Amino acid sequence: MNKILSSSVIALSLAMASVHLYANDKVVQRDTSKVTHIQEIRNATIKVTYADTTFLIDAMFAKKGFYEGKPYLTGSPIEEIIKLHPDVILFTVSLQNDTERAKETEKANALQQKTKIPVVLFSGDFQQYTEAISLLGTLLHKEEKAKELNAFIEKYCYSIPKIVATIPANERKTIYYAEGMNGLQTEPPTSLHSYLINYTGGKNIAEVELLPGKGKTNVSIEQIYNWNPDMILVWSGNFDDLYSYKAIRQEKIWQQLRAVKENQVYQVPWRPFGWIDRPPGLGRVMGSIWLASLTYPNYFKADLVPITQEFFKKFYHYDMDYVETRDIISAQPDITNK
Repeated sequence: MNKILSSSVIALSLAMASVHLYANDKVVQRDTSKVTHIQEIRNATIKVTYADTTFLIDAMFAKKGFYEGKPYLTGSPIEEIIKLHPDVILFTVSLQNDTERAKETEKANALQQKTKIPVVLFSGDFQQYTEAISLLGTLLHKEEKAKELNAFIEKYCYSIPKIVATIPANERKTIYYAEGMNGLQTEPPTSLHSYLINYTGGKNIAEVELLPGKGKTNVSIEQIYNWNPDMILVWSGNFDDLYSYKAIRQEKIWQQLRAVKENQVYQVPWRPFGWIDRPPGLGRVMGSIWLASLTYPNYFKADLVPITQEFFKKFYHYDMDYVETRDIISAQPDITNK
């Protein structure tokens, strides 16, 4: 999968959504061969694409030898990027409310004033992905590619609510979204981190406080038993070790929950990035299709293997065989040898 991570194709720079600030509201007619894209992939990872070069800044989680042969930055990423003198800076953020939007707009304005370089600020609104892709297609002179990506999203993702509307209320499943190293952190329905649960027809059962930024509200096992969800979705931190998934499937304190007893515990796909969250970005395109099919197989009957292969081909320029595809989309990975 390192092949995916190192691809500097347009799709990887389209992970977020609608434009909120666009170079002082003026369309910039400049050479776009030197476009810098800044993206936070996870807590300690920054991905920067400049022209045909991709920089990854990661202090913690990269496997040994991963950076061999790859350029990378040290020190302040923003200061280093300024030295590259890009024509445009694409500033990717996740915006949950007007307060955060105002803060990020202020940051983008400050960056633009400091660098004298046009800054484009993108929000993380899932339902505005196609708008962002169209804009970036124009900016990067990739209009036809943008149309191709948007057609995929319209066909498979934006059609989901119409089908969800046909599901009777008594068939809607309650879902607990397990985060953290032991599954005892979660998100409320209003969080962008759990957005796809309700979007695909589930009922996020967590009645907790919405934390700003990266979220992850602490809960007790007693609270989870009180909610007693039909299904548990697990985020394991993008680690192959699947710590949280193993804890919920194997540790005694979880075993009397309805979802555990009925084998309704599922690991969210995480390659190359999280499909539901962490980051709430491009992976959510495929994640919405995967989750809808998992939660309501009688209503969403699409064959996930060819759709996943199509997604990786179009968005990541990566060809996957059947075995690799099945491994990636597996909702209940084998943990006997982990």
